Amino acid sequence: MKKIFSAMLAVIIMLSFCSCSAKKETVLIISGAEINEEIFTYFADIVSQRPTDYGLTDNPEKDDLKQAVTDECKKYLAANTEFRNKGLSLSAADKVEISQNVNNFWIRFENHYNEIGVSKQTLTKIMTAQASEDAIFTATYDRGIDNTAAEKELTDYFYENYVSFRNVCAYFTSADGSSAMTQQEKNELLAKFEALKASAGTDIENFSETVTAAGYTLSDSVLLKKGSDGYPAGFFERVYEQADNKVQLIVYDECVFAVWKENLEDKGENIYPNYRSSCISDLYSAKSEQETEEYISTLTVEEKRGADRIIKKFA
Repeated sequence: MKKIFSAMLAVIIMLSFCSCSAKKETVLIISGAEINEEIFTYFADIVSQRPTDYGLTDNPEKDDLKQAVTDECKKYLAANTEFRNKGLSLSAADKVEISQNVNNFWIRFENHYNEIGVSKQTLTKIMTAQASEDAIFTATYDRGIDNTAAEKELTDYFYENYVSFRNVCAYFTSADGSSAMTQQEKNELLAKFEALKASAGTDIENFSETVTAAGYTLSDSVLLKKGSDGYPAGFFERVYEQADNKVQLIVYDECVFAVWKENLEDKGENIYPNYRSSCISDLYSAKSEQETEEYISTLTVEEKRGADRIIKKFA
């Protein structure tokens, strides 16, 4: 009896080991490196959810979807390869952030990932590759604040593409917003704003008090990036050309703004460091993406049977 039990235990242990260590099916071989079914499935899921983000139509053909997924797998492989080749490493803080992000995703989407066959371990690999890609970008394009020429390029970009201001806005509608103002009411409102502008002076505190006395509220300081949503067309350009510490009225069909422009360079020493990384991204992301596309185009792909099977689930 003891021998039978021992034999059964050995079989159970062996089955457990095989189950845990079973190798995932290889779907692609990219320049000699294997991409398993979970990695391929993850990208198939992502691309199929938002195909237009990957240059596809809303309902892409299966072959187009497969190509886009294959390209994402290439980028995943390229990030891991270049990260090693450059001798880079992730900090302890980076690893903690990856772990936290994975846990947060898993809490929200565990059922979904289990359904499509993507493990938490694979999700960790994906997010680690994304962090590696960010590290490669920083190592390549952030030349440090001590590089005078590079830093001037960044600060010039910042001051050319951001404006700082405070404003009052009023719409040409009734108090409850249910109907448009008459022309007379609109003229009266514009006259109030003209009076605000005329009494603005050059002291923001005095202007704020004047605005309050007129029954309005001056906004907090706003830092607006060129091309951002949230303001009407041409608003950024008008404010950019405006003199510092002055007020101008900007009138649109539906509303009027009284805008106090702040001197961004006076505030820049405190604000710019928070946007430095964004400036680097704006200036060099397109170049980085082009270089990545050129590199992955040189990679060879050997496709296995599993690719079509997985694509059919998402097409």
